[in-house]
Amino acid sequence: MSGRHHALTLAELQEQIFQREGFRVSFVPFGAGDHPLPPYEYPVMAPNGWHVSDWRRMRLAPYVVSFRDVVVYRGDGERITTDQKLGHLRDTYYAAQYGTLAPQAAALGATAAELSPLPPVRDRRAARQ
Repeated sequence: MSGRHHALTLAELQEQIFQREGFRVSFVPFGAGDHPLPPYEYPVMAPNGWHVSDWRRMRLAPYVVSFRDVVVYRGDGERITTDQKLGHLRDTYYAAQYGTLAPQAAALGATAAELSPLPPVRDRRAARQ
């Protein structure tokens, strides 16, 4: 993570994080927020098993003095309100784009139920009533 890089604007930093990590963030600066920022120098995305809190603690350390808070967004554009695994967060971007996490359904534009080779499972309780 060494090397000379130019300082970033807030918008450039947010875009670098999206391109590397696969989720959108916005920062709440302490002041005007127009001072130069160091680049996001991680060559690969953080592990899917990390929680958002782990990512904040480990990857945003160089930015702590510049920002009051960071807001993390789901794929539908809503801000997250609970700590969650990064893999689950990244899945929301896939689901927002394709409508499902089912691989065949996303590829064919169909729902998982439409592609299932098995008949739907009937609820035994409903059949008894």
